[in-house]
Amino acid sequence: MELFFAFIFVLLIALFMFFAGAIFGPKGDSPQKKEPFECGAEPLQPGVPKNYSVHYFKIALLFLIFDLEVAFLIPWALAFREKPALFFLVMLIFQVFVVLSLVYAWKKGDLEWEK
Repeated sequence: MELFFAFIFVLLIALFMFFAGAIFGPKGDSPQKKEPFECGAEPLQPGVPKNYSVHYFKIALLFLIFDLEVAFLIPWALAFREKPALFFLVMLIFQVFVVLSLVYAWKKGDLEWEK
């Protein structure tokens, strides 16, 4: 029953925020608001290709890899008490792969921001 009331409460808050923004929010249109905005860059003209560097995406993927490593360390640390030798060996193998991937990315120059 408490879950039902919590759901109704959250639904009412969401509806209130939605309608409050529609009622009290600014409504005026201007030519500046109608212009396309692309992250502070000049808008692309139709038919003009723009080349983006893949380097930013490489950095983002490397961040995800090493961020997930930390996410795997927490459950490992909690389960370490049950079978310490087995879990230590498993994490050692995992860490070897992570360090090898870091060395590989470093040697390729993927960690350099400006190329």
